[in-house]
Amino acid sequence: MNPASPDSNNDQAQQSDLAPAEQRDSETTPSKAESSSATSSPVTYNRRWSDRPGISPLENLQRRYSDQLSKEIEKLEAQKAKLQQDIATLKQNYKRLKAEAQTTIDSQSTSATETAANQLKTASSKSLPPQTEDTTETSNTNKISPAERLPRVERGPKLPGEKEVPPPAIVAASSTRSSSTLQKERSIELPTPATSQRRRQQSPPKKAPAQSTANTTPQRGLILSAIATLITAWHYGLVSTLHQGGSWFGINIGQLGLGFVPTVALLWLRMLVLLPPLVLLAPQLHRTTWEDLLDWFYSRERLLIPLVGSGVALFCSQVFVYQSIGSIGPAIGATLLFLYPLSAIPLGWGLQQEKSLTAFGLLAVVAIAMGGLLVVRPAFTTSPTAVGLGVLASIARSLYIVLTNRGYRLLCHPIPTAIVQFSTVAVLGSLVLLVKPLKLIDMSWVSFCLWGLLIGVLMLVAYFFTYASLLNIRSKTAIIAAATPTAALLLGLNFTPRPALQIIQWTGILLVTIGGIALGKEKLGKEN
Repeated sequence: MNPASPDSNNDQAQQSDLAPAEQRDSETTPSKAESSSATSSPVTYNRRWSDRPGISPLENLQRRYSDQLSKEIEKLEAQKAKLQQDIATLKQNYKRLKAEAQTTIDSQSTSATETAANQLKTASSKSLPPQTEDTTETSNTNKISPAERLPRVERGPKLPGEKEVPPPAIVAASSTRSSSTLQKERSIELPTPATSQRRRQQSPPKKAPAQSTANTTPQRGLILSAIATLITAWHYGLVSTLHQGGSWFGINIGQLGLGFVPTVALLWLRMLVLLPPLVLLAPQLHRTTWEDLLDWFYSRERLLIPLVGSGVALFCSQVFVYQSIGSIGPAIGATLLFLYPLSAIPLGWGLQQEKSLTAFGLLAVVAIAMGGLLVVRPAFTTSPTAVGLGVLASIARSLYIVLTNRGYRLLCHPIPTAIVQFSTVAVLGSLVLLVKPLKLIDMSWVSFCLWGLLIGVLMLVAYFFTYASLLNIRSKTAIIAAATPTAALLLGLNFTPRPALQIIQWTGILLVTIGGIALGKEKLGKEN
């Protein structure tokens, strides 16, 4: 035999390898009936692809999954077509039910109109026939609301994007309402912001404080105002003695000393006594105190800024007048403080708060100016600094009064206004004492605290008495308060050292007092 070539050997090996594979495939391959009935089976599907020669396992796996995904997509498409058909059927049913409900409502409204017309004709006729059973049934039928006569319609699930449609009962009830009723229901009053100016415009006009206390008499208000004036004048004498050193009816007071820091310390101690009781009693005196404070803080009109400015002016006024009183005595210092109408009236004209003065008012202003000149002329030669501080105190007081009146014109109540002003004074005093602490010269800390607490209590009582008199006699309080310089002059005689005044100074103090009373009378006449 010829030796076999390598090619013939390879062909024989391939044929020997293919023969067992074909035999295995014939054993494992199912019949034609079985393959046709199990085409969707994954096992048969995998074998069918594995029968093809020349395909890698990765390609075989990819083709298997692609065929499976194609079949899933076909199933989803079939379900989508079925759902679209169901949606179309539901929309047709909905339109049909809506048309039937509208037809029923129209027919019932037409029948109700005809029934009303028949009733009008029957009422207008002279002879009314006896009511039969038919009319009774008709009237009973008319009493039934259209919502009760409509058939109940079962509402299915709402489709995506479908608007909420009221049931026929609500539609029928709304169709029978009159136009006036609908307009009343639709007119909704918008809420007014708490911080807007419309709140003050729409709020009912506040009653005069005097009308809320009908049981009190004007005489009681005059007495309270007079007591407050005497307390204020006496505390000026006490402050002068504390600064200069002396006594009152033989009671040694001690010497605090002159200067800016001792004056601020005394004023701070006064506010420390006055402010807490005022804060505690504020809700009883004015129920909406804290609401007003929040309103001013968040309001667009910025009402809190001028009130804080008035507190700064009050701080400067009290500090300047205390220093002036400590140098030249309570009578002259109080008189210089009450020259404030000379600067308050021009400021009021600039802010359009003051009206033009009459001849009587001009005469009162001239009297105040002449009295101030008579008081200042002798004192200016001895202590010009104290006189200048007194004049600055009057200017600061006029600014305080103008800003406070501006707040009152914007319907700011006196109680929360006083809380803002006194708090500003206390904060400014605390800042000054933190920067430069107080050093006592000829007085113990116990004596200083006791006299400071006494001044605070006296001024707290004076404030409440003044507020009560404002509720009773209103502007007459300013007429009585104008006598403070004269009262300070008389009460200052009980303190030592006694102030040495000249005759022209006595005359000047009386002129300032008379001018202040006359100016208060003129304002009272304008209000009346």
